[in-house]
Amino acid sequence: MKEAEIKMKKYFIFLSLALLMILSACSTEEKTSDCSNTLVPIEIDSGYNLSEPESNEKVTFSTTITHEGLPVENANQVEFEIWEHGNQEYHHLLKAEKVEPGVYQLDWTFEEEGVYYIYYHVTACDMHRMEKEMVVVGDVDVDEITSKPDTVNLEMGNTDQNNNESDHSNH
Repeated sequence: MKEAEIKMKKYFIFLSLALLMILSACSTEEKTSDCSNTLVPIEIDSGYNLSEPESNEKVTFSTTITHEGLPVENANQVEFEIWEHGNQEYHHLLKAEKVEPGVYQLDWTFEEEGVYYIYYHVTACDMHRMEKEMVVVGDVDVDEITSKPDTVNLEMGNTDQNNNESDHSNH
């Protein structure tokens, strides 16, 4: 009888450990927002990887989309709009690439020094958010450049204007 009790205890311990491992494996799976609470706005955390980008240097723009503290699995729209201060010829609206749940990125190379802007356009959970950020490329006089009005007419959502999305090989 003693041997049977020992086997039962070992079996019970084995089953307990197996169940614990299965439950812990399930909990390590990253949860994502189901977007069910429309009273809570989406949050976006955006930026780029270089503190002082230079011309002809690749910059990775990124935005992380969350809702109620959880990543949003599939946003409806994530586009990055990039333009140069005062230069109507330099204006691009490009779709960002999903790299993991809630994280979208775009690689871009500025060919010239200057003051640029990026608008992060995000639509997720039936909500739209936009954030604007200035990007200073190279050693330029930011105050002098920005003292002149920015004459770029933003066509937010208009993917046809100066959009090199289909041929972006030079950036």
